[in-house]
Amino acid sequence: MVVMPESDLESLDVLYIGDDDALAEMYRLKLELDGYWVRVVDLDNAVAEARARRPDIIFLELPAGRPDRLGILEDLRHVARRPDLPAIILTASRGQELRNQGATLSATDYIVRISSP
Repeated sequence: MVVMPESDLESLDVLYIGDDDALAEMYRLKLELDGYWVRVVDLDNAVAEARARRPDIIFLELPAGRPDRLGILEDLRHVARRPDLPAIILTASRGQELRNQGATLSATDYIVRISSP
């Protein structure tokens, strides 16, 4: 788990990657209310955004049945020039296989979420 000093938390730049607009909006609002700066992008624009802005943390939405999206973590860390870039996986999947694959790619943590808000 990533632990940051309280004073640094409000200045965190969050990159939220997902295709579910309602879910992304829910997380964006919550994180912004807590003082974070949030950008929401779809998977197609994630690498370009990470290269341009170098986020402090990534939230990656993984729809059930799409574990192939985990592979983008390596690309995001590379273009952001941050091999230790924290990544939180948001998924409806409760399967151990996804957790194992995420651990291999150094996902920081998982949030098992409902299918839709």
